[in-house]
Amino acid sequence: MSSIVQVAVPCPLRQTFDYLSELDADSWQPGMRVKVSFSGRNVIGIVISSKNNDSVDQKTLKNIEQRIDEQALIPQTLFDIIVWVSRYYHHPIGECFQAALPKQLRRADAAQLQYETYWRLAKNRQPEQRLGKKQQQIINLLEQHQNALSDSQIKKQLGSCKSSLEGLQKLELIQADQTAKMPLFNGNILDHSQTLNSDQQSIVETVWQHKDNFQPFLLHGVTGSGKTEIYIELTARMMEQGKQVLVLIPEIGLTGQFVERFYARLGSQIVVMHSSVSDSERKQAWLLAREGAAKVIIGTRSAIFTPLLNPGLVIIDEEHDSSYKQQDGLRYHARNIAMVRGRNHGIPVVLGSATPSLESLHLASQGRYQKLQLTERAGGAQLPKVELVSTEGLSESISPQMLQAIEKHLARGNQVLLFINRRGFAPILMCHECNWQAHCKHCDARMVVHQHRNILFCHHCGYIQRLPDECPDCGHKELKHYGAGTEKIEQSLARRFANYPVIRIDRDTTQAKNAFAEIVAEIQSGEPQILVGTQMLAKGHDFHNVTLVGIVDADHGLFSADFRATENLAQLVVQVTGRAGRGQKKGQVMIQTSQPDHEFWRHLLHQNYASVAEALLQERTQLMMPPSHYWVVIRSEAMIQNEAMQLLFDVLSVMQKYPSPEVILLGPVPALMEKKAGRYRAQLLLSCAQRKPLHQLLDQTLPEISKLKLARKCRWSVDVDPVALI
Repeated sequence: MSSIVQVAVPCPLRQTFDYLSELDADSWQPGMRVKVSFSGRNVIGIVISSKNNDSVDQKTLKNIEQRIDEQALIPQTLFDIIVWVSRYYHHPIGECFQAALPKQLRRADAAQLQYETYWRLAKNRQPEQRLGKKQQQIINLLEQHQNALSDSQIKKQLGSCKSSLEGLQKLELIQADQTAKMPLFNGNILDHSQTLNSDQQSIVETVWQHKDNFQPFLLHGVTGSGKTEIYIELTARMMEQGKQVLVLIPEIGLTGQFVERFYARLGSQIVVMHSSVSDSERKQAWLLAREGAAKVIIGTRSAIFTPLLNPGLVIIDEEHDSSYKQQDGLRYHARNIAMVRGRNHGIPVVLGSATPSLESLHLASQGRYQKLQLTERAGGAQLPKVELVSTEGLSESISPQMLQAIEKHLARGNQVLLFINRRGFAPILMCHECNWQAHCKHCDARMVVHQHRNILFCHHCGYIQRLPDECPDCGHKELKHYGAGTEKIEQSLARRFANYPVIRIDRDTTQAKNAFAEIVAEIQSGEPQILVGTQMLAKGHDFHNVTLVGIVDADHGLFSADFRATENLAQLVVQVTGRAGRGQKKGQVMIQTSQPDHEFWRHLLHQNYASVAEALLQERTQLMMPPSHYWVVIRSEAMIQNEAMQLLFDVLSVMQKYPSPEVILLGPVPALMEKKAGRYRAQLLLSCAQRKPLHQLLDQTLPEISKLKLARKCRWSVDVDPVALI
């Protein structure tokens, strides 16, 4: 009997599609891939369900072109998560499956693991035999590792040695097995020494008591308090029980040090999932996790969709970080999905941060998260001394006080880190004759001077043009630039401290493959030097010889239109200052600000981050803002200015036909940066004290909104739980 198969197709339509199959319904499983014809082309879809065909005229449905998988590619537990994501974020289900799969599995590629030859010492070998030099090196290498080593691992350390391996195998000194290929890491010989202090041990035991049930934990530990050691100890215990651990980190740049620390303690059953991993490696890692061969999965936000055969624990490091929220396409938040996965699997979830998000603190205050605290740095390191430096009347980017401090710390053989959250040379290029300024013709934004490349660059849309020699409006030859970015700070310091290397770390200097890892390795050499960087340096890095941290411009968050700006500034300041004095040397922090008497600084420096967070939570509650209220933003973009607004007025009209007294509709209004990348943008805000009425209203209205004339002409999206309104 033929069957009707319901398929999720990768397209922007919020529905599934029925296809006809010659196979009966029992031949199909949810999560299989199929090739189907859709809108005149062949695409890969995901089977949602099937039923035997006993009534539909076969001429009304297209046939399935090909069944790609004999068994479901996507396990039922992950399948259920993706369906939940589609419903919660009101996003087309076909695009949700696309976002959850590695690139090669979105196509018709076979879902098969790659295998490799692994070598291990033979159990009953005779060590007296005389061996060649390369053969003895192989034996020595295998003796240093408990587990087998692959061909590629041995080749990486000893060079090509195929004949030597074959000779040792004939002598029955080593034996070979074909095993699923694991990724290569630069880790050293296993290090089992891991001594936790009493506070760390207490937290490990508290989490371990809930190892068999869902319990969210908020681990609030000061910078340098040893949160990573807690993660590793919990992971080691889970691995001993045959369980898998998923570890999320906010930035690709952090994966190197994370993997090294986990590998040194736990061995080779680790895979990495992020956008810099090659497509084939990502597919292999996904399949290794699905089969249970990978025990530890470390990755950025998209790794939350990794299938787990025996899940034991989910860890989210730096849980406050906004990079866990996808800002285009499927606008999911990895932290929210982690909670749903933890609940569905019945396992604990640990959220770690020195500066927890207001959302997590709010849930902890309600008792929905269990709060755990580390109030002191591990290993006896002291928190750094923090002082404010006024920039009033300052003509240069760096104050004399900070320059003197830099000189003092360098002379002692230490490292200095200067933070400025602005890359490029200068944010403003201006003509004083006619007041012309360099603006992007595609965005409502200024072009940034990148002097090293001799260009003007828009950081919002990527538009580039040559740096002009004269004013394009009046022809005046003298153009002035104002403000400073990492490039300008780097040049200034290189002139002032010519005897010390100045290393700039931003997106411009780390684009090449492995560039960031190479820079970090240079920093960890410990030689006295000056580090100038953006947020890339603020998160999680452990540089033991950095004793002075300077924040060059700390005012950007005090007067921003972004409702989260003050929270983000507090988090950033605490995270950056936490880079100082992490070893045995005492640290110092200097913060340049034009507002040294601002109440924000009094809360943050004379009390602590918790004081700032408490004040912000009270303010947000009074203003009915997240996390006390829930928000959804409907965004629109159009090439013609009034069409984006008109679409949202049409959306508003549809929603007003389904009155919901609990939901407040605000707008529509133009976005704060109305024009970006050549498109005009607008947004409509929905606010409610509970989630349910918001989702009910969206469920009722989205089918009708999708049919609006302008909805087919303009780009539009639904953003549930937005992190920014800019």
